[in-house]
Amino acid sequence: MSIQSMVWALEQQVIKDSTCRHVLLCLANYAGSDGRGAFPSALTLANDTGLSERTVRYKLDALEAAGLIKRGNQSIAAAYIDRHDRRPVVYDLIEKRGAPDAPRSERGANENATGCSSEQNGVQMKTERGAAAAPNTSSIRHLSVNKPKEGAGKSAGSRGKSSKFDPLAAKPTNASDQAWADFCEMRKAKRAPLTLRACELIAKKLANHPEPDAVLDKSTTSSWSDIYPESVLPGAGAKAGNQQSAVLSVPTHTQEMYPNDRF
Repeated sequence: MSIQSMVWALEQQVIKDSTCRHVLLCLANYAGSDGRGAFPSALTLANDTGLSERTVRYKLDALEAAGLIKRGNQSIAAAYIDRHDRRPVVYDLIEKRGAPDAPRSERGANENATGCSSEQNGVQMKTERGAAAAPNTSSIRHLSVNKPKEGAGKSAGSRGKSSKFDPLAAKPTNASDQAWADFCEMRKAKRAPLTLRACELIAKKLANHPEPDAVLDKSTTSSWSDIYPESVLPGAGAKAGNQQSAVLSVPTHTQEMYPNDRF
C-alpha cells in the first residue's frame, strides 16, 4: 500500500466521475510503494465503495481506458492465490505517464531472481491483499471515502420527527366545538399552542362548571393563556343571551307609534 498513490488518486483531474474516482482511490489503497501490484477482487472493491461488483468492473474498464491504470504482472496474484479462476486482475497505477520505467535494481529487485521476489514490482510478501478469501489488512482504510449506509439519513430523519399533537382532539367533554376551537386558535396566535397536559388541566377546571363555553369565550376575547372559571358566574351565558335579545328586539307598540323609523 502507498499513501502517495492514494494522494495521487485524490489529486488527479483526468477523471471527473465521482464513482470512478472512488474506485481509483480504493484501488490505490492496495497498490505497492511504487503504485504497482494492486489486485483487490471486484468483491473487495464493491465492499469498499458500496457499489455493485458489476459497477466496479465497469469503472475499472473506464479507468483503464482513461489511461490511469493498466494491467500489470499477473503472476503477482498467482503467488498468493493457487486457483486460477479466483485470481483477480493485477493493476498498476500510471502515476507518471510517459516516464521511462526505473531499472529493476532501483526498485529493490534482484536482476538474477526468477519469479516473484519479496519486493519485485512493489509487492510485499508479508501482506495478503485482493483475494476474496484473504483477510483485509489495510491500515489506512480510514483514508477511504466514508460511505453513508443506504437509508441511514432517512431513518435518522424519521427518528427526529415526532407525531404532532392536535389540541382539537382533546376538547373538554362539556364544551362546544366552536368555543374550544376559538380558544385553541387564540393560543396558537399567541405562539403558545396547547399541550396535552394543558388540555387535561383545562378540562378538569371545566368539568363541573355550568357555563364552560362562557369561560372559554372570556379567555379567548381577553387573550388569556389560561381559563378562570370563577370569573364567569353561573347563568352568565344565558343572561348574556337574554340581554342581546332585548337589545335587538323592538316592542310592537313602538313600531306602531313610529312606523317610518328603523330600529
